[in-house]
Amino acid sequence: MRISGGKWKASILWHFKDGLVRFNELSRMLGGAVEKMVDQCLKELEIQGSVSPKVTSDRPFDVSYDITDFGRSDWKIL
Repeated sequence: MRISGGKWKASILWHFKDGLVRFNELSRMLGGAVEKMVDQCLKELEIQGSVSPKVTSDRPFDVSYDITDFGRSDWKIL
């Protein structure tokens, strides 16, 4: 928690244990998190190198996120 900070980041990373997760799916899984907070946390995790976005479709625009090897080694939960 100290490395990533924040209330939601550990929960977000936990949901990547099964692979790619779309933004809307992740928002629904987290329940109490506002979409703006999920977006902000994903951006911070991307800057840290813990997650990476993958554009799966450009019409309609669809982005899925996946945990990186750095994120797996950093958290040792997956």
